Amino acid sequence: MKNNTIVILKKECTRIFSDRKLFFMAVIMPGLLIFLLYSMMGNLIHSMYQVNEGYVYQVNVVNLPESAPLDLFSELGIEIKHISESEAEAVRQQINDRETDLLIIFPKDFDEQVAVFDVSTSLVHAPNVQIWANTARSESAEVYLIIKNLLEQYHHSLTHRFSINAPSEESPDGEYDLATLADFFVTFMGSVITMVFLIFIFSGCQAIAPESIAGEKERGTLGTILVTPTKRRDMAFAKILSISFFGVLSATGSMIGIALSLPKMMNMGDAANTFNFYGISDYILILGIAVSTTLVFVSLMSITSAISKSVKEASAYTMPFMVISMVCGLASLITGGVPAEVFWYLIPLFNSALCFTAILQFNVSAVNILITVAANVALTMICVGVLARIFNSEKIVFDK
Repeated sequence: MKNNTIVILKKECTRIFSDRKLFFMAVIMPGLLIFLLYSMMGNLIHSMYQVNEGYVYQVNVVNLPESAPLDLFSELGIEIKHISESEAEAVRQQINDRETDLLIIFPKDFDEQVAVFDVSTSLVHAPNVQIWANTARSESAEVYLIIKNLLEQYHHSLTHRFSINAPSEESPDGEYDLATLADFFVTFMGSVITMVFLIFIFSGCQAIAPESIAGEKERGTLGTILVTPTKRRDMAFAKILSISFFGVLSATGSMIGIALSLPKMMNMGDAANTFNFYGISDYILILGIAVSTTLVFVSLMSITSAISKSVKEASAYTMPFMVISMVCGLASLITGGVPAEVFWYLIPLFNSALCFTAILQFNVSAVNILITVAANVALTMICVGVLARIFNSEKIVFDK
């Protein structure tokens, strides 16, 4: 029995080591892909919370006193813009819309008020400096910390003769951060859920596509289908279309599951809160992108299934697609947001991720959506042609 075990062990080891393709796919590729993917994710996620080098912070100031040391920070890339009190409300709205970074409001005659204020004897509140920011925006959060630290040092140097972000008429609760739960939710949806959604679309396709052709090749039924008078191109298109239908159903179920589970994940209450963020048109656009994305995944997997000798081999070939879907899910981090340039939307799968992010972050461009769908459909038709040529090759079809 011991000799038989050794013989079988040698036979299996010889089979694996002699088959370079199998050895690479089973032994080397998983670790290599994980290393590359996690390295890329680490770098991108780290850069997500960093401000681009050379960025000039936009700080709007009302009633800037001569004694305030803000001008000392011009060398740190902080642009001080002097505005009037009447412009403050408009700037607050710009901060809320992520169009500018910070608003600082000093009281009128700040220096005079500080000079006469005495912490121990004064019956009035200390002069209050308001710092308005939107910490859901990385640039705003970064410059807020810089300015607040500077003013706190200034505050200590004046022996606490003024206050920072104390309750006021504009903010009775002393909350000057304009970032809302919706802001963080939308950011989370665009940066994280996009990757999750792409992986779910991939998983739905992977469950069916590898077996679709390689399975029939293993069972010997593919040859029977090919002898029918049906055109090879029509057959390839029908294969891709039928598999895509089930892939879309899987993607739709995943989308509903994500929408229902997010409120619990983010402690937002019931599921209705998620659906309130987006309208029917947003869900229709998401479904449209999901359909075109599914077509791309299925088309590529069908080709790998057709050139594979078995379902196991076809399933192994889908691993790179999983990594591609995860990398594409980080598209908005790679491009530093949702780009307006058209060429990004000509890249299949990558364009889908950008469109998902744009929809989830309310930054939709109809032109980019149309280009994305057209590019994905065009690649699908090319794959249909390739699959038809494979069906015409007896060497590939009957290779076991």
